Amino acid sequence: MELKTDNNFGIKDAVTRDVITASSDTVISDIAGIMTKNDISSVVIEDEKVEGIVTTNNIISKVVSKNISPQDISAGMVMDKYVGINSDASLTEASSLMIKNNCKVLLVFEDEEFRGILTLTDIVRVSPELIEIFVEQKNIDNKNYQDDVNYSIEYDENLDEGVCENCGVYGQLEEVNGQYICSDCIDDESDD
Repeated sequence: MELKTDNNFGIKDAVTRDVITASSDTVISDIAGIMTKNDISSVVIEDEKVEGIVTTNNIISKVVSKNISPQDISAGMVMDKYVGINSDASLTEASSLMIKNNCKVLLVFEDEEFRGILTLTDIVRVSPELIEIFVEQKNIDNKNYQDDVNYSIEYDENLDEGVCENCGVYGQLEEVNGQYICSDCIDDESDD
């Protein structure tokens, strides 16, 4: 997707330079405390050099959802590899890179030195018109997902589980009046 905008704002206009970092052996409970105390959603993991990034999403998907104690797992075990960009790049280039890598945070480098982070919020703050690009991509992603769901429902005659056409929940389905719906929705229809 080629992105076009009339502004010439660069990353240097939006980068957050005062970045909070932690070492890879910091336990996740401490990382979560850092995030809460500083009202941030990501912490850069840096030992001798930048190693990765821990986001609230990492904590939820890799720790909380798996019932792992946040005191028993380190940032190095949870972090994602980072997506980096040069500080001379434009915000349009940064937006394109975020979309391509499905991320909301880029680590900014200048002459191979870590200089800060650039978030989706930073981009929109400096160049609000770029939000349309992200919204457009989200709409494309949602349409593609819906097309996949409709395809499986429409063409699989032996379907006994999938996404309910009524409530959108995945589970056991039954065909009722030409629709594949879950037992909860069948019960709701019979109550009416």
